[in-house]
Amino acid sequence: MQSRAEIIEQSFSRKVLAGELPDSPIQLKPEEVGLTPEKLVQMFESQLFSRHLDLCSRKLQTRGESFYTIGSAGHEGNAAIAAAFRNDDIAFLHYRDAAFLLQRARQYQPIEDKEQASTEKDYQAIWDMLLSFTTSSEDPISGGRHKVLGSKELFIPPQTSTVASHLPKALGAAYSIPLARRLEHKGELPDDSVVLCSFGDASANHSTAQGAINAACWASHQKATLPLIFICEDNGIGISTPTPTDWIQASFSHRPGLHYI
Repeated sequence: MQSRAEIIEQSFSRKVLAGELPDSPIQLKPEEVGLTPEKLVQMFESQLFSRHLDLCSRKLQTRGESFYTIGSAGHEGNAAIAAAFRNDDIAFLHYRDAAFLLQRARQYQPIEDKEQASTEKDYQAIWDMLLSFTTSSEDPISGGRHKVLGSKELFIPPQTSTVASHLPKALGAAYSIPLARRLEHKGELPDDSVVLCSFGDASANHSTAQGAINAACWASHQKATLPLIFICEDNGIGISTPTPTDWIQASFSHRPGLHYI
């Protein structure tokens, strides 16, 4: 008997090969937003890597070798967010944002041979995530304690949170950037960087998220510089509970000090 994941995978492959693709609501052409064919393919590959890691984790679990199968299905589009920002824009990530981490790893270029650097980091990120799935003590992020997205060199603080506990940390990081500039203190974060913080539509209702977002709006309303981008990954459902239609837009689009897109 086939698993649900295998059935979906076969359906996906069949539709892609047959060209049965959904209509896009966006009329812009890739070149109009600075996207090359190579970059598009790279982002698509990052999405596929993320999905295959999900499938691999489930297969490992059936053999008793994986202990965490909450995957990133449905959130693969955030590879485009990783591509849109710099690698040193610190990112506090939603726990399903594997595609973001993989895409950022593919953009990592620390040495002279940039093509080699990107490839090595790409495979290292995949390997590190597999170590995390299997609770290996060699997992560099959590030491095998939990499946965690994170990397110091990729500016992704390690964490796993379904209750928005990373939003206050993101707020503090954003406040620290202009503060360090005023104090002439050179820290880890470049003084022209921004802070990215992604979370789910269910987490948006959590008191921790509400407190952090309200504090950010309060600071912004008082003209405090706050280079913080909240990214709500609204797929209409959270913790198996439907989100009311347009709730995120209705609750966030008119907040003082918050520019909503």
